[in-house]
Amino acid sequence: MNYFYGRKEILALIRKRVGDLKEGYRQNLALLGSRHVGKSAILQKFIRDIDDHAVMSLYFDLEGRDINYFVMKMARGILYQYAKSKGMPLHETLTALAESLMSAVPGTAKAALEAAILLDKNKLPAAYEAALRLPEILFQETNLFSVIVIDEFHQIDEFGINEPFKVLAERITLQKSSLFIITSSCEDRANRILAERLTLLFGNFELVTVSPFDLKSSQAFIESRSGHLRMGLHLRNFLADFTGGRPLYLDLLLHEIINLAAIHKQPEVYAPLVVQSIESLVFSRWGAISRHFELIIEGVCGGRPNRLVMEILFALVNGTHRAKDLVDLLGVKQAQVTQKLNFLVENDVIERNGTHVHVKDKLFRYWIKYVFQRRIKSIDLEIGSEMRDFKDELARALSQFQVTSRKDLSTRMTELVACFSNELLTLQGHLYRLPAFSEIRPIKIKARSGNFFDVLEAKTEDGIWLLVLRKDPVGEVDIHMVAEEARKMGVRPRRCVIVALSELDDTAKLKALEEHMWIWNEPEVNSLMNLYDQPYIVP
Repeated sequence: MNYFYGRKEILALIRKRVGDLKEGYRQNLALLGSRHVGKSAILQKFIRDIDDHAVMSLYFDLEGRDINYFVMKMARGILYQYAKSKGMPLHETLTALAESLMSAVPGTAKAALEAAILLDKNKLPAAYEAALRLPEILFQETNLFSVIVIDEFHQIDEFGINEPFKVLAERITLQKSSLFIITSSCEDRANRILAERLTLLFGNFELVTVSPFDLKSSQAFIESRSGHLRMGLHLRNFLADFTGGRPLYLDLLLHEIINLAAIHKQPEVYAPLVVQSIESLVFSRWGAISRHFELIIEGVCGGRPNRLVMEILFALVNGTHRAKDLVDLLGVKQAQVTQKLNFLVENDVIERNGTHVHVKDKLFRYWIKYVFQRRIKSIDLEIGSEMRDFKDELARALSQFQVTSRKDLSTRMTELVACFSNELLTLQGHLYRLPAFSEIRPIKIKARSGNFFDVLEAKTEDGIWLLVLRKDPVGEVDIHMVAEEARKMGVRPRRCVIVALSELDDTAKLKALEEHMWIWNEPEVNSLMNLYDQPYIVP
C-alpha cells in the first residue's frame, strides 16, 4: 500500500545530496523515526521518481532479512539496474545477468559472481565485503554513481559476522562514488551505532528525523485520500489525533471508510461509519491494525520471562510514567524494571523523555489499554461483551474529543500543566524542568493597544510561573510588554513561558531569549499533550 504524502523538504534534501555527489561532494543521510511514519515511502518515492542516467539506485529492506538476502540482492541488483539503464535484456538469475553483461562490464559481472560463490561456500564475511565493493567496481568501469538505500540498517548486526559496521564504514569511506542513505525505526539503537560504530573519517551521516504528520498535514492527507467523499472537520481532526498522524494507520482507516461509505451509499462520512471502520481494523483480531499490534505484543511479551513486560505496558498506558513509580507499583526490583524498559526501547515500543517513559505509538497505546488489556483481564465470558465495551469507549472518545476540541486555549493549558509533577523533559531539542503546580489560575495582562493577553499564573513551592497564551502571531513589542508587566509584579516570576500556536518572528524570538523566556509553539505544546495522554490542540 502506498501511503506517501508530502515530505517535500526531505525529498528535496535527498535530491540535493544526489546532485552534490555528482559534483564531488558527498554527504550520506540517515533517516530516523518510529515505525509507520513514512520513511520507506519517502525513499521509494525518491527511487520511483529519479530520472538521471548518471545515477543508479539500489534499495535493501533488511527487516527480517539475513546476509544471504543482502549479498544476492547487491550482486543481482547492481547488474539488473545497469542492464535496465542501458535497455539490455533483463534476466532473472544472477548467472544469466552476468553472462549477458560480461562484455559490457566484465569486472562488475565477475565480481558479482565471485560474491555469490563466496556465499555458497559459507564464507560470509568475505561475501559481505565483496558485495559492498560492487558499486565502486561498476563506477570504475562506467562512471555510474550509486545511491545505496538500506532500510532498517541496524539489522546488519544480525548478519552473524564480526564487526559488520566496521567493514561498512571502511567501504563508505573509500567509495566516494556511492551515496549511502540508511533508515532505522529503532532510533536509540541507530544513534548508538552511528556514534560508536559508523564514526567515519569521511562521509559522516547527516541525521534527518522523520516524524508523524502534524494536524495540518494529517488533514491534508485525509483530504487527498478521501476524493469526493465529504468528511467534517471534527472527524478529520479526530482521525488525525487518534492515529497520532501515522500515515499507514490513516491510509488503512480511510480505505476502510471509503469502502463502507460505498457499501452504504453514503456521500458523507458520519461518526457511526468512523466507529465501524475503527472497530473493524483496530478491535477485530483479524483487522489489519489489530493483527499488526498482536505481532508486536507476541514479539515483546511472548513467554513467561516477559510477563513483566506486559505489566509494564499496562502500567504505562494507565498513567504511570516514571521508572521509580513503576518499581513501586509492580513491587519488583529497580534492575528488573530498567532491564525491561531498555528492552522495550530497543524494540521501538516505548520512548524515554527525560524522567518520563511512554508508549511511542499513540494508536498502539490506545489498543493496549482498551483492547489487549481488557481481553487479558476480562472475567465476563458473554460473547460480544468486549465488542460492546469497545464501541461504547470509542463513542465516548469521539464525544470527548469534540468537547475537548471546543475548549479555549486557557482551559486546555490549565488541564495540561496540572499534570506536571517535577519531570525533566526534552521538547524540540530543549531540556525543561516542569514542576508540580499547587495552584493554577487565569489572569489578564493588558497590552498597550488596550487588548488583553490571556495568562496562566501557576504557583510552585519556589515561586510563580507565568504562561502567556496566544493563538495569534507574537511580535517583539508583545514580548517587551510581557516582560514589563512581569517586572511590575510584587514577586518577580521564576519563569515566563510564551505559549504561541503561531510561530514567533526572529526579532520576537531574540527578545524572548534576552528576557530568559521559554517559547512553546504548536509542536512543543502537542508533544506535551501526547506525553500526558491529552488530545492535540486543534489550531
